[in-house]
Amino acid sequence: MGCHPDMRVLGGACRRFVAASLVLLLLASGCKRKEEPVSPGEQAAPVAVTICHGSVTDILPRIAVEQGYFAEEGLTVTLKDLDGKQAFDGMLKGECNFAVSGAPPIVLAEPKVTPFAILATVLSDDDSARIVARRDRGIAKPQDIKGKRIGVKKGIIGHLFLDLFMMRHGLEQNEVEQVFMDSDKLQDALASGEIDGFSMTDKMVNDAARTLGDKGVVFAEPGLNTIHGILTTRLDIPLNLHATPRVLKALVRAERYAKSEPAAAKGLVARGAGLPAQEMEEVWSRSTAEVTLANPLFVHLEDQYRWQMERGGSPAPATMPNYLDLVFPEYLLAIKPDAVSIVKR
Repeated sequence: MGCHPDMRVLGGACRRFVAASLVLLLLASGCKRKEEPVSPGEQAAPVAVTICHGSVTDILPRIAVEQGYFAEEGLTVTLKDLDGKQAFDGMLKGECNFAVSGAPPIVLAEPKVTPFAILATVLSDDDSARIVARRDRGIAKPQDIKGKRIGVKKGIIGHLFLDLFMMRHGLEQNEVEQVFMDSDKLQDALASGEIDGFSMTDKMVNDAARTLGDKGVVFAEPGLNTIHGILTTRLDIPLNLHATPRVLKALVRAERYAKSEPAAAKGLVARGAGLPAQEMEEVWSRSTAEVTLANPLFVHLEDQYRWQMERGGSPAPATMPNYLDLVFPEYLLAIKPDAVSIVKR
């Protein structure tokens, strides 16, 4: 029995199949560790896996690549640096085996159309989304974005942050002209003066601020919108089902390395992501890079769904899914049981 690729939801039969497959995979993994090493010619070929991630969610995956943890689990991993929506949508389309994204693209997806599984969170960051704007357009304080053209990609973290930022500073939605465009167009649009500012995660914001120099200003609101890097996959794809325990094991090892060797880990991630040392220090100081699966995540997803329905304007499922039905805790329970604290309602 297997999970048919055309299944509409991850139902009970499929869940039982996945759980049984997990047990067999973990038992096989344990047996291999006890066996004598095989010669290079007898070793199985590495499994090629692509992990797509948003711009601030790659700390543990990058450490796992650079430290060889994925390779030691029999995986050859390619990391693709995208925005969160592109990463999650790529996973749904089968272009990526795994995605690490924030909540917005997850709550826009309809799991009855394309089933997916939530495996863990691998990062939380309460100060990643920001707004960069042009001082030479009369913007020096938050209220100055009133009447200005602010670029944003619809339905992602930057869009949510802009809306919350406006509410925090007493601005109505119709008092700021939100200009929707793809994230890779934002910096050029700001530089050319097509828009007066944009809202996005800090890597892109910092790049734009460096380009603007004294003509730019950056607005941050720590704690206004926590980003959770959520690891998802499609378990109806056999390769993903086979690779999931290995991916999680490598990420847990990366977490341990980040905690035990923070200076080395920061340098490794900065080089891999092309971040200046100062920016890496900022990211590290405000982020928590841990592989967990806790109940507050699902409250967070429900809140994000409500925002999309009430204010986000992007098409979301007509009825809120029960996000707990989409979680497969069996994998992380077998590897790091103290990190799982979900309570099914």
